[in-house]
Amino acid sequence: MTIQQLEVFAKIVETGSFTKSGEALMFTQSAISHIISGLEEELGFPLLYRNRNGICITEEGKVILQH
Repeated sequence: MTIQQLEVFAKIVETGSFTKSGEALMFTQSAISHIISGLEEELGFPLLYRNRNGICITEEGKVILQH
């Protein structure tokens, strides 16, 4: 787990969008998705639910975000 991964995760929650967080952090949407996928794989659980309407943070994601 890196600081960059946590910053990206926090920005996604803040903006509610992979695309908007990528624009804010100067990454492509694809890079943002890759960073979060890597973090979720390392942790062993999903942090975000993705759907047509955007994203929703999981209960585990809320715990990680608090720290």
